[in-house]
Amino acid sequence: MSKEKISILVADNSLPGIEIIRSTLGNYDDMNYTIDTASSGKDALDKAAGNTFDLLLVNQDLPGAKGIKMIQEITKRKWGVPVIMIVAEGEEKIGVRAMDKGAYDYLTKEEVKTVALNRAIRRAMQRKKLESDIRESVKKLAKLAIRDGLTGLYNHRHFREVLKSEYKKAKRHLQPLSCIMIDLDYFKAVNDSYGHQFGDFVLTRSARILKRLVRDTDFVSRYGGEEFFIILPNTELQGAFILGERIRNVFENNDFTKEDISDRITVSAGISSTSDDNVVSDEDLITNADKALYCAKWRGRNNVCCFEEVESEETISLREEVKKIEDFHSRLERINENIKETCIESALNILLEIESGWDYINEHSVRVSRYAEKLTRELLLSKEEVNVVKRAAMLHDIGMVGINSDILRKKTGLTDKEYNLIKRHSGIGVKIIERTKLFQKELPIILHHHERFDGNGYPHKLKGDIIPYGARILAIAEAYDVMMSNTTYRNAGSAEDALAEIKGGAGSQFDPHMVNAFIKVIRNGVKA
Repeated sequence: MSKEKISILVADNSLPGIEIIRSTLGNYDDMNYTIDTASSGKDALDKAAGNTFDLLLVNQDLPGAKGIKMIQEITKRKWGVPVIMIVAEGEEKIGVRAMDKGAYDYLTKEEVKTVALNRAIRRAMQRKKLESDIRESVKKLAKLAIRDGLTGLYNHRHFREVLKSEYKKAKRHLQPLSCIMIDLDYFKAVNDSYGHQFGDFVLTRSARILKRLVRDTDFVSRYGGEEFFIILPNTELQGAFILGERIRNVFENNDFTKEDISDRITVSAGISSTSDDNVVSDEDLITNADKALYCAKWRGRNNVCCFEEVESEETISLREEVKKIEDFHSRLERINENIKETCIESALNILLEIESGWDYINEHSVRVSRYAEKLTRELLLSKEEVNVVKRAAMLHDIGMVGINSDILRKKTGLTDKEYNLIKRHSGIGVKIIERTKLFQKELPIILHHHERFDGNGYPHKLKGDIIPYGARILAIAEAYDVMMSNTTYRNAGSAEDALAEIKGGAGSQFDPHMVNAFIKVIRNGVKA
């Protein structure tokens, strides 16, 4: 086992005193002490300046600089080397004063001859290590205090501080300062379709792209949610616009790919600058960039807009136009919802016409939709998200129309080949439904409702949070209804038996958080 190495500078003009220290420390086999000496205060300070020693042993009566003055000088220079003062018998008060000035410990000349010397050195080394660990922890905490935990970019609070500082600097030195506010287009749809884990991947990857495109002197932060903010010191408006276009172009031509999921995501950007007529504070830069971003979105997204393009009269007109557009969109959306409901009803009727006796599948879909709706409300999803899951539940077994009827009506167990044919139904359903162009948000839920939380499901063996959120909801709702219904494979069970089986699949087949919520929903419904 290797010995711990400790390098010591002994500042003492007494050769006998130095030899006593060498002799005392030579008695310990588990430590490897190396000793250098200095015979004056100046000599000791010159050697200690190299910062190569783990510890200083300083005699209070050292010529050229008394021990306490040496400690004060070492503290002033912030060398961080531990010092142990050696004092004469009866001069313990000097040792106490030395500790008040920064010494780690003190020993009398008699104690130096004993085990007390080794103990004092060990304590000093332990304290030095502890102080070093504390400093490292403080550095890490300071870094965490200004960084966004997900992307590693500077966070909103620190961004505000930097913008205020850069604005003052720009005004003081008469230099330009520009800003870019960036928003990921339709990011909510990304989370809805692929889950928050993929959404976090997109945010992290976006941060890396932005860091790669800016200069070392620029400042990139996560402004909030899917928004980023770039501060560009000593940059004219034209330079900021060129960078904004470069960023927009890179995103437009970049695929965000993670495992089996791939999507292309565009950005909108708003630019402000100290050259804007209304800028009298750093807050104005934020406000102007936000207004310019609003204009870029209004233009259709995947766009870069400067604040100077946004005139006040146009802004008022713009708001009126946006209000009319939103009103039109709201009415059209209501019509669209009615069309979707009619389409689902027609699809189920067509299914019955093609295959008589398939009432079970339609009735099953209605019940699954009800269970799924209750679970989505318990999980506090938005009204739109609830409706998407409900529609997906109504359509999730449409693909059964492409499975051989004999297999579906078979009363004995399925062979592996037959089961593999059954597993095609989710993909078939998606191919049928996507032709309508009405259910784009529902498609990922329908395709992946037989995935398992542990990654052993089908069709793509997705795992955990990568499985679309709605598909995880649908998986529980469908499994529960199957266990509560009479089928060719099994008789209906009790609610408690079904819930026990659902609970047993938490973490393997089902999302454990959703399982707990579903059990609560069903039991509350039974009590009611």
